[in-house]
Amino acid sequence: MWFSFATFAALFGVIALIGLNEFYGLFKNSVIQPNRILGLVIGALAYCSFIAYTLNHNYMAWASFSIPLVVWIFIAELYRKTDQPFTNIALTISGIGYVILPFGFLLVANFEETKNLTLATREFDVAFSFFFMLWANDTGAYFSGTKYGKHKLFERISPKKSWEGFIGGAIAALIIGYVCHLIFQSYNLGFWLLMALTVVIFGTLGDLAESMLKRSLGIKDSGTILPGHGGILDRFDGLLLAAPMVYFLIKIYSVFY
Repeated sequence: MWFSFATFAALFGVIALIGLNEFYGLFKNSVIQPNRILGLVIGALAYCSFIAYTLNHNYMAWASFSIPLVVWIFIAELYRKTDQPFTNIALTISGIGYVILPFGFLLVANFEETKNLTLATREFDVAFSFFFMLWANDTGAYFSGTKYGKHKLFERISPKKSWEGFIGGAIAALIIGYVCHLIFQSYNLGFWLLMALTVVIFGTLGDLAESMLKRSLGIKDSGTILPGHGGILDRFDGLLLAAPMVYFLIKIYSVFY
């Protein structure tokens, strides 16, 4: 992450594609069969379009390469002879939106406002703050929920989550937001605190959304690539909904400040 923009983009590009492949693999024992190969190729092109946009290159050229591939997803289903062709199409495309786009938004949120961006640029205030807030939320929620948790947050989806844990996670993330204000000069205190709350709310909802997905498929973990954590989707579930909302916050904030 820290070495350069190029390595930052490459790292999260690889993580995003592994995550997308993992998402498609969740349905291997189901009658639903997303088109894994086309989905991964379109996902890679989508991510490359975010890189091009950040570097002020012709991002639409990268995105336009996806057009015939998206059309081919529909054509391919005519020949695959599966039981749920349109569900396959929907999951192939929605997987890209669910997994690839959030990592693209994280990239753009961190680098779009950087002036004279090059492949060697090192300015990672939003990205590092984002992860520290996300981890602080998880850690604070775990310890406060374990010690004080009595009131269930969303028992139908995640029986262990509690409102006490949610509040503990929010306090921890807000503390990190204040620390970010002391360290980074790119935004004022109000922004960092708003970003912390955004990460808390949508990071928690992202965790619940991934739990909902796994529960609907009857599985415990999305993968086994990370010992002790499960898969990429298990580790980055909070990012998947929080990163686009942080980008949205940056755009809205820039209108007023």
